[in-house]
Parts: sequence; structure tokens; C-alpha cells
Amino acid sequence: MVVAETACVAVEAMEGTDATIERAGQIMASLESDPSTLSRALTVVKIAKPNQDMRFDVPVIGAKTIEVMQRAGAACLGLDAGKCLLLDGNAIIVAADAREIAIVAD
Repeated sequence: MVVAETACVAVEAMEGTDATIERAGQIMASLESDPSTLSRALTVVKIAKPNQDMRFDVPVIGAKTIEVMQRAGAACLGLDAGKCLLLDGNAIIVAADAREIAIVAD
């Protein structure tokens, strides 16, 4: 899910996380003519669904996701601690630090 302030901008479907983030960035860019509409800083939230079968469908984030977040205008990544797989966690942290993207896990 991608949010701006308290508004849901995009929910992930079959297209996957990165495409969802790109779509959210496009939606926010389309609103630029109205400066009163929502903050442009997006937050990406990656969580497991209730009763999600973690044997077959694990929430995953990679370093590419951080790059996509930056292009879309996202400033924060919220993770479901203990249920989200970070592919090469150190690379994700380095990428997020370089792009000034906060990572929060709960």
C-alpha cells in the first residue's frame, strides 16, 4: 500500500510492489497542478495479510524497490517486522540512506 498523508494512493495487486509504487508516483504527479492536494511525500507500507500463508507468499523488498521509491517521491518505507523478507538487507539500508528514505519496522 502507498499512502500520502492519510489517503491511500495505491494498493498492491497482481502487478507487484515496484509497479504499485510507480503507479502511486504517477497518480501524485498528475495532481501537481493543484498545490492544495495532499503532501507529495509518499509512504510505502509492506505488510503481510492476516492469515497469509508465509510458505508460498512472503512480502519481499529489494534494493530496486528503494530506487523505485525515490523516483516515485516516497520518503518512508514501513515494514511488518518479522514477516517481510529483505533481499540483501545491507544493500537496502545503503540504498535507503543514499536516497534519504526512512525505514521503519514494527
